[in-house]
Amino acid sequence: MEPSEKTAWFSLLINLLLVAIKASLALLSGSLAIKADTIHSLTDVVSATVILIGIKISKRSSRSFPYGLYKVENLVALGTSLLIFLAGYEIVLAVLRGSAQIIPTQLPLAVGGISLTILITFLFSRYELKQGIKTGSPSLIADSRHIWTDMLSSVVILTSLLGSALGFAVDRYAALIVVLFIGRIAFIIMFDAVRVLLDASLAPEYLNRVREIVIADPRVEQINELRARNAGRYKFVELDLTLRIRTLEKGHLVAEKIKQRIKESLENVDHVLIHYEPCQKEHLVLGLPLSADRQTISEHFGEAPFFRLVTLHSSDLAVTVDSTLSNPYINKEKAKGIKVANWLLESGLDIMIVRQDLAGKGPGFVLGNSDCEILIVSESDADAALAGVKKELGRPNLGL
Repeated sequence: MEPSEKTAWFSLLINLLLVAIKASLALLSGSLAIKADTIHSLTDVVSATVILIGIKISKRSSRSFPYGLYKVENLVALGTSLLIFLAGYEIVLAVLRGSAQIIPTQLPLAVGGISLTILITFLFSRYELKQGIKTGSPSLIADSRHIWTDMLSSVVILTSLLGSALGFAVDRYAALIVVLFIGRIAFIIMFDAVRVLLDASLAPEYLNRVREIVIADPRVEQINELRARNAGRYKFVELDLTLRIRTLEKGHLVAEKIKQRIKESLENVDHVLIHYEPCQKEHLVLGLPLSADRQTISEHFGEAPFFRLVTLHSSDLAVTVDSTLSNPYINKEKAKGIKVANWLLESGLDIMIVRQDLAGKGPGFVLGNSDCEILIVSESDADAALAGVKKELGRPNLGL
């Protein structure tokens, strides 16, 4: 039995206990407020039962419901809000139909019993809210708020009983105050349930977290569209991305990696749909690791003091930018090659020209996974190597 289901069973038992305590106190004291709160707790028993059924049903899927029945929990939460409104209505009727103000009897027993219900509801509402947030269950969160209103209404009732002990007949007014608590929490639960049922977007904070995970992948050029919604406790994410790729096979691998990261980083993500398209670049960026003389190609990738980045126009391979940058990670002790590779990819690198084979090494994996082509040349002179690469790129069917 999963945690949400265990908590739902616990909620049902707690509510049955509260009904028994309040019904006994209502009979012994004659308090209108306690009678009203007993009606409230009876609706709690019904809603707890419905929540338990909803949790069991929501885990199922079928051919007619391929996305699962997760929203059953939100329907249950909506039904719970209606039951809370009903409880408030019943209390108002009891107040309006009542005769003169009644001072409850058996006050010491009533005060002790209501104090016990306050302690029970406080502890359980905190526990159920924690479990609801942990499991992402909207019905458990709704029920924890429902239980919290029980505690608040019991506090009001305790106050009215203490007032009665001093000779103030405030029992009826206490019952009306309970109605205000009930109406407020019912509206909050109803509003949250309706938002999910209408596929409202998740909170901006959650969308920003998804955006951070996606952009952290150097192969993502930009996010064209990001949408996410709730269905019960589960979340559905849809992405439209532009990727730095040249083949559909590579795009599929990148999309699967991003899906995996999202599901590992965020809880209760059931489905991630990614549509992607290759980045149509007007320019190609070629990179060369340079030695200290800034002309010879360095034999060591991560320890090269300089990197030359040459931007070519895709149509005629004309040079539009030619710059030499200092290696910002040359003094790093660990993983400098990988850090340099990521740095170059952030600059839009398409082709890396080197003299040593990077296969099986960290930088080679980083560049290869980002669909950056690695060309091994024999020339040590950077200008000669660059001219040779431009000549190869200009041949038919060999361009990028």
